[in-house]
Amino acid sequence: MKVIPFIYNDIDDLNANTYLLVDNSSFCVVIDPSQDNDKLGDYISNNNLILKAVLLTHGHVDHIRGIDRLVERFKAEVFIHYLDESLLTNPRYNLSSYMGENVIVKSSVKTVTDGDVIKVLDEDIKVVHTPFHTEGSVCYFLKESKLLFSGDTLFKRSIGRDDFEKSNRHLRKESLEKLMAFSDDIKVYPGHGGFTTIGFERNNNPFVK
Repeated sequence: MKVIPFIYNDIDDLNANTYLLVDNSSFCVVIDPSQDNDKLGDYISNNNLILKAVLLTHGHVDHIRGIDRLVERFKAEVFIHYLDESLLTNPRYNLSSYMGENVIVKSSVKTVTDGDVIKVLDEDIKVVHTPFHTEGSVCYFLKESKLLFSGDTLFKRSIGRDDFEKSNRHLRKESLEKLMAFSDDIKVYPGHGGFTTIGFERNNNPFVK
């Protein structure tokens, strides 16, 4: 399984990371399309990839701006936890109104819950519900490839905020413990910042020690 990061350093996008996950059959998924432009879509087309789905770790503006453009171009399915579905159509909940925007996702979505398995690539993608940054925050886990896409739940040496309107700080400890149950060699691709591993975070992240 190949991971192609699109790392954005635009301050307006809060340095959000987008990931393209490609299997051996040239099928791919996009995780958290943060920017509304053609850069990602052109990469998919120019490399003869077939976009099967857009996976959202949560519904904040810096992770959802590019959804409608990708769906319109590739007719891909969109997956989000059912507790975050309302964020896609509410600029206050998705925080875009606080940035002077009015982001509303028009594409239809499919909702998931903890433990669901998304079967769109050669390898299954498991949904791991990790609420606290938002009530519907999830991570996406690929067991065979040892990959975890952690969204804004877990960063390198840090974690996501839990003081937004749709956050739940009381679930932070439980969510982080769920991730620390994974083996040390799992590579973590977060929604912001650099890549890391579960083992590194277990030993160096003050929020999980």
